[in-house]
Amino acid sequence: MAAPKREAKRMRPDDIPVLGILRQALGYHSDRQRVIAENVANANTPGYVPDDIPQSEFARALSGAQSTRRVTLNATEAGHIQGRVNSGGSGAWRSMATPDSETTINGNAVVLEEQMVRSGENRMRFETALGLYQKSLSLIRMAARGPGA
Repeated sequence: MAAPKREAKRMRPDDIPVLGILRQALGYHSDRQRVIAENVANANTPGYVPDDIPQSEFARALSGAQSTRRVTLNATEAGHIQGRVNSGGSGAWRSMATPDSETTINGNAVVLEEQMVRSGENRMRFETALGLYQKSLSLIRMAARGPGA
């Protein structure tokens, strides 16, 4: 009688904590860029106060994810025990009203120059996180190929 075929369990990138953190960073910077773009779009709206998602929100979500992380055991066969990391984290950010340095006569507090600086800084941080994520994946691929492959 032939042995039954076992389905190989595939590892997901989210199973690696560093990649999960980098994905959260990419999500944070993507959401922050959306908020900055909304500020720029409302640069002429009377009474508009710009929003931002401060870095402390990312740190809060990250520390919450680390404190709620649990390791559970997942037995696939008798004698095989594998640990699995469940990463928590909401990924939901709270935006806060952050008036820029000036307010116009109509009550609008958006200063385009300050928004452009925020956008540029955010873009650099996004690209850094993306580069680290891509490099991590390429290292995993290289390790999976094995020696001489």
